[in-house]
Amino acid sequence: MSNSPESMISESVLNPSQQRSDLVQGSVEIRNIQTKTGKYIIHDMKVEFPQNSITAILGPSGGGKSTFLNFISGNLSGVKASGEVKLTGTSALIPQDDHLHGFYTCQSYLEHYTRLSGQKLDDRSKKRISNILADLGLTACKDVRVGDIFIKGLSGGQKRRLSVALEANSDPENLFLDEPTSGLDSESAYRVMKYLKGYAKEGKGRRVILTIHQPSSYLWELIDNVVILAKGKLIYSGPREQMETFFEITGFPTPPNFNPADHYVTAANDEFETNENKLSVDAWVAAFKKFTDNPDFVENKRSKKSQLKKNPTLSTSERAGGLGTTFELVRRYFLNLWFNPGMLLVRVVMYSALSLMLGILFWNLGDNNSYGSIQSRIALMFYVGAFFVFMSVAVLPFTVQEKSIVDKEVRNGYYHPAVYQLAQALCSIPGVIVLAGMGTGIIIGMTDLREGGWYLLNLTLTLFCAEALAQLVSHIVPHFIIGIALIAGCYGMFMLLEGFMLIPSEFPTWIKWAYHVPFHTYSWRTFMYKEFSSSDATFDSSQFPTGMDVLRAYEIEDVNPVNDMVVLLCYGLVLHLISFGVLHLKYVLFQRKHVSNQ
Repeated sequence: MSNSPESMISESVLNPSQQRSDLVQGSVEIRNIQTKTGKYIIHDMKVEFPQNSITAILGPSGGGKSTFLNFISGNLSGVKASGEVKLTGTSALIPQDDHLHGFYTCQSYLEHYTRLSGQKLDDRSKKRISNILADLGLTACKDVRVGDIFIKGLSGGQKRRLSVALEANSDPENLFLDEPTSGLDSESAYRVMKYLKGYAKEGKGRRVILTIHQPSSYLWELIDNVVILAKGKLIYSGPREQMETFFEITGFPTPPNFNPADHYVTAANDEFETNENKLSVDAWVAAFKKFTDNPDFVENKRSKKSQLKKNPTLSTSERAGGLGTTFELVRRYFLNLWFNPGMLLVRVVMYSALSLMLGILFWNLGDNNSYGSIQSRIALMFYVGAFFVFMSVAVLPFTVQEKSIVDKEVRNGYYHPAVYQLAQALCSIPGVIVLAGMGTGIIIGMTDLREGGWYLLNLTLTLFCAEALAQLVSHIVPHFIIGIALIAGCYGMFMLLEGFMLIPSEFPTWIKWAYHVPFHTYSWRTFMYKEFSSSDATFDSSQFPTGMDVLRAYEIEDVNPVNDMVVLLCYGLVLHLISFGVLHLKYVLFQRKHVSNQ
């Protein structure tokens, strides 16, 4: 038998079927993670995460680091996965990209997250915020806005540190970070890792688990525990101090004056090397299995655990309740509106300009009783109910942009999707009233149409439905351009079915039910009924001498405006409920379908 490392190690290949399912606290067992086509992304493995320590997940590009992190943090979706996660306490994931509102300052953002997580903004929490800002080097810019495409603010590195500060502020026991040092200079990266080191050790039951690409020698010394993955397989898992022993035994000691982390990841990468002495990933898996059977390795792991658990202080992980979080999200919406008035101002300008143009074109239309005035009234009602509603797509860029922030906050447990949707529904009401009131005042004042109060109520409820539909679409589509196209197509269909272009009795028999689907139907026919049902609605026309003749021609003479307004209100509420259902399925069912967190 050959004595080469590869031939010697291949005798100890790990058999996944021999793995036990009785996990100890602070451990993870993955039984399989594969794509929907059956390709394995992460293979069977069992990994432990000691308390009060930093665990770094390393490996070559494409080795499965982010997938592994998403699995253990409960954020894996779009794949088939099974396994068990035993990480007690609250958790928070800091993604690689910083998803932040641009109008907050560092100080006010941390205060917002304090309230959002259900904590009181008292002297104690303010002192904690001050300490976090100092530890992460953000004190000098605590009153600087985050910034966005319109406002210059924090640098990329400062935003990265702020993302860490926000999640650490609520003291989660399990803090997951995807490339926390990405984009940071060496000093900033060291300070972030040093802060995370202190964070892990100071709280009872805390764990910091992160992926990192190329840790410098300074960062390497701050890491307690290491997991190395390659091609979705486990190459090493255990204390950092034991890694060199493992690689020496396997025949790959770290060369002098070489960064150990770089050496270990390079040694585990078999994609580029053709040297016969280079081990394959399967051989590394087998080598580690043999190494873990060594009593010295097991005893060393136990010793490290006992050292890390000495004298921890009690952490106070909290998350907010529904009512308080709803108010905080509403408050955030209006703060955003205050600092970014363009969100509403653009729509105000559009609605004002169109209302003024309608007023000019149909000036004093209410005083005109000619046959032509009938057609003008009908056209005006249709335009208001159709195009004013269509302009609600202007809200999509803002709602889709908000989605990435909401993704992070919901997954980190700050609030339930229902709370966010309730806040969104409440926040849409003032804007809808402003737009409807402004449009009603201009159009009714200039055209002298009848029933201005009903006009305002009808337009308000119609815009309420339009806002609800825009929010629903924003939860479904990945980009606002797709959302605009989807809503445009939907509204085009609704306009065809609302009874203006074709009266209900002329619909093909098999599609007559579709007349009742668009909310445009109830809006337009109520506009029409309130304008033409009055006893003084008479015209110089032999075909339509009274307004009721017009209504009979469109088969809406028996409309009950009160019922239609109730339908519009319920229509908007149902759309909001569907939005909640979409969010619930997305965040609650799909995200944790295969993971058992205990």
